[in-house]
Amino acid sequence: MASYSENMEQAISHIKQQTILMQRSLTQKKLMDALKHSSDMLKELRNPDLSPKLYYELYIIIFDSLSILSQYLVENHPTRHHLADLYELVQYTGNILPRLYLMITVGVSFMQTKDCPAEEVLKDMIEMCRGVQHPIRGLFLRYYLSQRTKQSLTSDILLDKKFDVQFVITNFVEMNKLWVRLQHQGPLRERDIRTKERKELQILIGSNLVRLSQILDDSFPLYRDEVLPQILEQVVQCRDVVSQEYLLDVICQVFPDEFHLGTLAQLLDSTLKLNPDVVINKVVLSLIARLNGYLDRQDDPSVVIQNLKQLHLNGSTDTKATSESNVDSAENKADADVTPTNKVDLFFVFWKYLTKITDERPDLPFHEIIPLVHSIMLLSLKWYPTNLSNIEILYKFCWEKYQEFGSTIPEECEQSFKEFFEYPLNTESFYEIITKCDSFQKLLSVQSVALQKDIINSILDKIIETNTKISEKHHLEKLGAICEPVIPVPNDKSKVSKLTVDDELDDELTFLNPEQEKLAKIVHLIYHKNVDQNTELLLICKKWYYKGGKQLRYTYPALITEFWKLIRKLHLKSLKIPARKEKYYAKIKQLFKYVSRCNADLFNICGLSVSDLLFKLNLQTAAIADQLELSEISYDFFSQAFTIFEESISDSKIQFQAIVNMAQVLQKTRSLYNEESYYDTLITRCTLHGSKLLKKTDQCRAVYLCSHLWWATELSLIGEEEGVTQYFFREGKRVLECLQRSLRVADSIMDNVQSCQLMVEILSRCCYYFIHGDESETHVGVKYIAGLVELIQANLKGLQLEESGDTQEYSVPAQNIVIGGDGSYICKVLSSSVCKVSNKIPNVRIPDLIAVPVSYFERTLNYIENQKQVDDRFNAIVT
Repeated sequence: MASYSENMEQAISHIKQQTILMQRSLTQKKLMDALKHSSDMLKELRNPDLSPKLYYELYIIIFDSLSILSQYLVENHPTRHHLADLYELVQYTGNILPRLYLMITVGVSFMQTKDCPAEEVLKDMIEMCRGVQHPIRGLFLRYYLSQRTKQSLTSDILLDKKFDVQFVITNFVEMNKLWVRLQHQGPLRERDIRTKERKELQILIGSNLVRLSQILDDSFPLYRDEVLPQILEQVVQCRDVVSQEYLLDVICQVFPDEFHLGTLAQLLDSTLKLNPDVVINKVVLSLIARLNGYLDRQDDPSVVIQNLKQLHLNGSTDTKATSESNVDSAENKADADVTPTNKVDLFFVFWKYLTKITDERPDLPFHEIIPLVHSIMLLSLKWYPTNLSNIEILYKFCWEKYQEFGSTIPEECEQSFKEFFEYPLNTESFYEIITKCDSFQKLLSVQSVALQKDIINSILDKIIETNTKISEKHHLEKLGAICEPVIPVPNDKSKVSKLTVDDELDDELTFLNPEQEKLAKIVHLIYHKNVDQNTELLLICKKWYYKGGKQLRYTYPALITEFWKLIRKLHLKSLKIPARKEKYYAKIKQLFKYVSRCNADLFNICGLSVSDLLFKLNLQTAAIADQLELSEISYDFFSQAFTIFEESISDSKIQFQAIVNMAQVLQKTRSLYNEESYYDTLITRCTLHGSKLLKKTDQCRAVYLCSHLWWATELSLIGEEEGVTQYFFREGKRVLECLQRSLRVADSIMDNVQSCQLMVEILSRCCYYFIHGDESETHVGVKYIAGLVELIQANLKGLQLEESGDTQEYSVPAQNIVIGGDGSYICKVLSSSVCKVSNKIPNVRIPDLIAVPVSYFERTLNYIENQKQVDDRFNAIVT
């Protein structure tokens, strides 16, 4: 019959029952009976069918029960019994497992007395524990020994710290052997189950290392010379993956950071001897995390870095010799100019380790090497943030390894590479890394297109976010090389069918993608105090933007605006230093040539799809040239704008808007006056184009708007003032001709509503000229305005005859209809304070449309009446 219970419930019940009986015997001072009940209780731990989890549950209950016995033994020594005699007595217990538990309980209680030979008792107990070789039973027995001796080993009872340390190490070694042996118990098919059970027990092994760290306190020499070598020897010799991974992680976690700094090389070298299946990355990452955390916790990190020698770096007296002998090793992996200069810095130790592990472990997968290199980068950026040569070494190392592995690199490496590239972007020195580390760009260039775009977007975002100024030529060239994959966008040539003209235009259109937008923003970060060097930087930028093909439509406008800024900057310098004006203006003319070249590239590559953009760029450039009194250059750009208008802009709406833009810019020019033919030629040409627009409504509006080209008004920004400025370009006769021309066009329109609307608009222009000039100058007088009023009234009467008498429910009120800038009717549909605009007016009656010009005309007449109160000249106008 078994001496233990059949199931867990019975075992717990039996333990509790024996505990009660033991306590009762102790109360009655019957020690032998109490020991007997304790022995019966301990037999439950002999059950071979218990899983580690259930065994641990029973162990906790028994531990608490034995604590009661231990307390009693200490309190009654030596009055009722002597613990030395009792220690001998319990060794006669029948079963070995209860015998050893009782022996440890009595022995530890004995050690708390003054006359106890503590070292002898400890040696005896640890030797006797060898009698239990069952993995689970032996583990918990030694764990019990560790827990019971905890207070004794960390107190002043034992003065020899070396003995305490050796005792714990011995117990640790034996426990680890039992823990490893557990993996090989039972059938092979249950290996995964046993691995899971072993991980449930790993805390028992780790508790020994925690105990060691408590005993050692700050005794670094003892740790370096005695403790760590023995622990690492056991870790290496066990050859078990689970054990090696766990124990190295515990070593990194439980011992002080200063200890790791002093034994770094020793600890790293041990990982080279591990089972090949061990994931070394976990160990190195854990160690680096501890070292980085240690630096963060220091008040003055720079002092710690300077005193690495005093922190026993590399942990041996021959550190210097070792470092010197390995200089060549590092130089073989990197150029001499990027080899670590400080042969004893942390980076060198990890770099030496990296080269050694890749040499000794050629079978190490590439996806395990990358995280290892990444972790070393983390350490270097934390401890030596200004030493970018370290980062170059790591990127070059990865580049060389990439070449070695070639196409065998698995897809899972992509995420590792992504982290490897992105982490430096979160540091303050990110810009120096991407511009000074040549291997960064080389390694990035061999990645997948998707990953390259991802990283390039992150780089551009970071540069834009931090507003990093690009002022060095080689920096810009490096950035251009990095961004090269996203500059050109391949055209979709899958369509082979015949294309119409409209299809060709659609095919030329390219949607704006995020990369192009960011590349355009980068241009605005290019800056150098020297204009010549700034120009050179922009030209470099222009060179690699040119590779973008049709994407120029998004990047070149930004480049052109930067040339405009340089032009204005040089102009300001010429005003401050008149003696160098000619030199500055020579550079300004060259910059205008660059702008012209950019415009030409845009048209040659993007074609008709950018006609409107080019038209506006030429207009703005012409305006800048005019402001700098460069009339010839201004005229040239105006001419280019007209050429684009004539040859490339065919849409009627865009044509009308182009004429309006041209008139706005020309009206503000001043230097073109100096050359009579320039200004007169341009404004005549502009008006002529306006009069030839396809739609008559556009013709009418374009011509009366162009009338302002012959009637300049003050520009307060340049100091002009009406009545003070001596000369304004004004030809009233031409103004009147334009108004008459537009009136003839308006009168010829078949749509009477549109015709009347345009006439009212012309009347408003006439009132403007009447107010801002004498009749002798503008030729727009009372007689002309009165005649126009009569004409409009007559036409409106004719319109009212068209009104039908029937009413409709869906009638649109006149105040909800307006006429757009292109002459189309727009209906404002009001619904709960939300105004919706529709270009199509459904179910609108003719009277509703007629009401629009009528309402406009009435407002104009009211204005004239109001003006009579402030200007007597208006009294002559009969309304």
